Amino acid sequence: MGHLEVCIDSLESAINAIHGGADELEICSSLSEGGLTPSPGLVKEILKLVNNVFHNELIYKTCSQCRCKSLSKGPKVNVMIRCRAGSDFCYTIEEMDTMLSDIEYYKSLNVDRFVFGALTSILEIDEESCLKVIQTAHPIPVTFHRAFDICKNPYDSIEKIINLGFNRLLTSGQQHSAGDVEAIKLLQGLVLGFGNKIEIMPGAGVNSDNVKVFLNIGCRIIHSSCKSLKQLTHIDNNLSMGMAPCENMYYTNENIVKKLKEVLHGVGFES
Repeated sequence: MGHLEVCIDSLESAINAIHGGADELEICSSLSEGGLTPSPGLVKEILKLVNNVFHNELIYKTCSQCRCKSLSKGPKVNVMIRCRAGSDFCYTIEEMDTMLSDIEYYKSLNVDRFVFGALTSILEIDEESCLKVIQTAHPIPVTFHRAFDICKNPYDSIEKIINLGFNRLLTSGQQHSAGDVEAIKLLQGLVLGFGNKIEIMPGAGVNSDNVKVFLNIGCRIIHSSCKSLKQLTHIDNNLSMGMAPCENMYYTNENIVKKLKEVLHGVGFES
């Protein structure tokens, strides 16, 4: 039986993920940018939702349809720590100070896990910055995120990640999709070589059609957005408040979460 972490960036998506039976939530803002540090308001509202999940009539009724009544508590709440967009993951002193302050604040809310990654300018693990995060987050565990996927040497990099104290690695196998043949080869190598020291969590392109592949190579937790597209109101004058005019957005789809959980558990859900 595998576990499912669903990445979300809104309260609506969090509710849908919980209804669908997600085991863990990775809370971000701006998933379109790969996920940034979320707002305190979003995290607080999700924590309230999770802490009251089995006392809230609406959620209880929905969860009863997917056997969630047998659980003793809601999903774990994991918080992304990433102060800006950009695929370099090479942070200044000021950016690190910001993120360390974010960690200190979210520790006070008793979240379950942090998600972080930092690299040097030559795409190696930034051990100094990562150690600061591990020490500041302690005793809360930390996942090293997909910054790993642009590291030059994945095997040297994972050894550094383990030695620093991370206990989970989110990776697409250094490909666009974790389901690619070369990605699966790397994921299998990481599980065989290091799976007894760190959780290897495939993410990017993971869905109900390919998730059994990851279970078969030894992964016990997988990561997915379980997303669908939502159409937004059309803006006639094309005035954009971002990088480009946007008329749609993604959200977590409860039915996609349920379907993925069905495969992970090897059982069907009651209608």
